[in-house]
Amino acid sequence: MERIIRYSRKDWSHCECGDREEPLSTFLYDLPILTACNVFPPLHILNVLLLRGWVGGSMSPRFSWQPFEIFEQEYQEVLPKLLYPDWAALSNKLWRIRALMKLDSEFDRVSDRDTWMALVGKKHARTSVK
Repeated sequence: MERIIRYSRKDWSHCECGDREEPLSTFLYDLPILTACNVFPPLHILNVLLLRGWVGGSMSPRFSWQPFEIFEQEYQEVLPKLLYPDWAALSNKLWRIRALMKLDSEFDRVSDRDTWMALVGKKHARTSVK
């Protein structure tokens, strides 16, 4: 059974802000700056963000939640829902339209989230323009 996450979207005029409870996969699709060029992060990079307990603000709503981490089994269970989402179920729950997530294991050994984001962004921004 998929974990339910309680979180809040705040301080942005273009979304339905407030407290929310959604399955982990919906929560992850809802978060801004989770991916780099729609590449979903490896578990250790994902957990850096989840343990922070907040993200966003400025150009997106500010999201906050009780910090948590997930483990390998839960990561593997949620991946299919992220890579092959039910768009009909997600369409009225997200604050903005998302592109389909994908994986790229080339940078899975990078330990720093900012470095991972930069390297993945550099590779996929270059390949998506061709």
